[in-house]
Amino acid sequence: MTQHYYSVFGLTLASEFMFDVLDPIPPVAHANTLKVKRRAGIHPDAPPAFDPYFDIQPERQFLHWKAVGTFIIEDPNTVLVEPQEGVSDHLLSQAFLGLVISLVLERRGILCLHASAVSVNNRAALFLGDKGAGKSTTNAALLARGHVPITDDLVAVDRTLTEVPAPVVWPGFSSMKLWPDTVEALALKADEGDRLIHPSVQKVQKRMPTPLATHPVPMGGLFVLRRSADVISPSVIPRPAHEALQMVMRYTFMARYGETRLGREHLGLHLKRCGAVVANAPVYDLMVPADLSQLNALCEVIERIFDPAG
Repeated sequence: MTQHYYSVFGLTLASEFMFDVLDPIPPVAHANTLKVKRRAGIHPDAPPAFDPYFDIQPERQFLHWKAVGTFIIEDPNTVLVEPQEGVSDHLLSQAFLGLVISLVLERRGILCLHASAVSVNNRAALFLGDKGAGKSTTNAALLARGHVPITDDLVAVDRTLTEVPAPVVWPGFSSMKLWPDTVEALALKADEGDRLIHPSVQKVQKRMPTPLATHPVPMGGLFVLRRSADVISPSVIPRPAHEALQMVMRYTFMARYGETRLGREHLGLHLKRCGAVVANAPVYDLMVPADLSQLNALCEVIERIFDPAG
């Protein structure tokens, strides 16, 4: 079976599937290698009552999407995968590089946030928010102004590096998911690699315009996007620590499948990791006009916060 090698979130993937949103690397033996293996016979014996269906336990995580396939994590070094018949590696990667890899990272001590991240003056700016708030749009607007991409959709925050006492953000993958009006507002050129993320969704997956950060980036600040037609111009509102902690916890990947699913011990560690983020980086409400014509003004508000001279 052909092996494909990639680097993502501080891991080396040795995969039997091709992930087109990741840049291939030469075969390498690495202590942080995650093996992604094809395995027949792991689909549920009977159709689950819910779709998607997750059975997440501390020692074993089972995830099944009717239109994608089945994933099993029995240890944080291996993911077993059985695609549904006819499913492309591209569609498989959408599930893998979201909930599936978030569980692997959580088991390895990495906090996963549903967010986007950009390096602004060598510090990570994280954008959190509800669906449609504009996380990827804000990310893309900053990239258009020359800032360095880190990742989109899943942000991996690590505080285990002994040489860096504060949390850092690992580079992820070089693609972003944008609505057509964002592509038009930013005058992004069409590229041969552009594709719909799913035939039923109009979001376009686009390659990021510049290479990803090559090393983990120190945490700089977190911005919870509040998009509204009532907002006239972009602004930020700092949040006190107790409110900031609640906001960060709301946008963790663990909140999507239940904070206690990985066990009480892991929940305690999860709370400490969220607390470390709030203790080391400010958290803001980012008030965002619904009008996409103000994206440059939005970027300027963020850039002032990260201005070394400010």
